[in-house]
Amino acid sequence: MIKTRAIVLHRFPYSDSSFIVKALTEESGIVSFIVKGGKKKESPFRGALDPLALSEVVFRQNPNTELQFIKEATLLDWRNELRNDLLNLAKAQVISEMILRYAPQGVPLQEEFERLDQALSEFNESCGNPATSAESPSTIAARTHKSRIFAQWLLDTCDMWGYNLDLTTCCRCGRTLDKPAADFFPETGGFVCHACLGVENPRARTETLNGLWALHNGDKIERPEFTENALLAYLRHHIGFLKEIHSIKFLNETRKLFDYH
Repeated sequence: MIKTRAIVLHRFPYSDSSFIVKALTEESGIVSFIVKGGKKKESPFRGALDPLALSEVVFRQNPNTELQFIKEATLLDWRNELRNDLLNLAKAQVISEMILRYAPQGVPLQEEFERLDQALSEFNESCGNPATSAESPSTIAARTHKSRIFAQWLLDTCDMWGYNLDLTTCCRCGRTLDKPAADFFPETGGFVCHACLGVENPRARTETLNGLWALHNGDKIERPEFTENALLAYLRHHIGFLKEIHSIKFLNETRKLFDYH
């Protein structure tokens, strides 16, 4: 019997009364569960197996079948505030789908679990009540600004999956950058300093370059969508994105509703 924390990545109907749930577990990586009677109002799993929820689950792992049966599921964090913020919810859905489609299968993914839980918690906290006068400046400063959460997860995932992205070095001369790069090439992950770029026209937008520099320095990102798209493009070139990330379309539509300034 396995008892572990789990974050629900995806859920879809299996029958008139049941669900299939795909979750990232702390101990066993990505696991698919069949939840019989999960749609019923009196289901003991109600809420605990909602998408993005953090729960503690108990199940017996059967290596001879892909679908596992959950014995118990206890809700730890439903992330109420996150569910009320459309933009952050859209970003969280992209993260969940990327893990489901591209994380290694059949192996423990403790680092991925911890990083996902951290990102979802940061989204949830950033959607909650604003800082109060009772909070110390250090506490307020320690909060991750909501503009950085998705970009930071993407950057960390590059490292976790072996696609390290060096934000501080010119790929042509090897010098350490002391200000935003003059250009960025997502197909290679290379940054170019102003001296090496010379009179060439940069391919990357200024908002992208400033955002990547802010990400490196831990600052607020003024136009996060450009930074996020650059990191997604970098991962796309390395992973291949052979399977379409459907939630990116929803994210792009949601971005149009928000003012980034």
